[in-house]
Amino acid sequence: MTAPTPAAGGRPAAPSEAAAAVARLVLDALPGHRGPGPFVLGIDGRSGSGKSDLAAAVLPLLRARLGDDAVAGLALEEAYRGWHGLAAGVEAVTAGVLAPLAQGHPGAVTRYDWVTGTLDGDLVVPAPGAPMPRVLVVEGCGAGSAACAPFVHRLVWLEAPEAVRRRRAMARDASSWTHLWAAWEAQEQALLEARDVRAAADLVVRTG
Repeated sequence: MTAPTPAAGGRPAAPSEAAAAVARLVLDALPGHRGPGPFVLGIDGRSGSGKSDLAAAVLPLLRARLGDDAVAGLALEEAYRGWHGLAAGVEAVTAGVLAPLAQGHPGAVTRYDWVTGTLDGDLVVPAPGAPMPRVLVVEGCGAGSAACAPFVHRLVWLEAPEAVRRRRAMARDASSWTHLWAAWEAQEQALLEARDVRAAADLVVRTG
């Protein structure tokens, strides 16, 4: 079931308003979670839609209610296999992290170093020495994809006009990948053609 943006009248949601709505979505559903692994929240949307910012705002809200050790975050961009490896990175996270966690076991995926263009070190969930989290917030393009879907308990889709998203993305990354925008967008589209994430989302938030 898809709920509308928490903003009234079709206007973009204020960041605090969106974060509060997403936190409520998780907290309302969490008591019914019975799996051995964490409750997984997916935050998806096309590049520049505000996924990282929303996750950064939601994490402290959840930790304030559940405890610092009870909530972990995972940014999919740490595992993408470069500018042409969106789907491969999502699949690596699904197999290495989400599937083991669903069985109550730690998961790991090899990080991608965007500077050197090589795989470098493991990203482990939960972090070494930390307990299994009650909630895992997974954010990034592909968080609601067909590969991740079996392991995601609540899904949020962020949307904004392409011009707004592109301006944000280029401002964030100093326009370093302007020439790669079309190739990345095509990879996003391929994932969305395999699964209509907006239609599957529990909450749709307009961010621009």
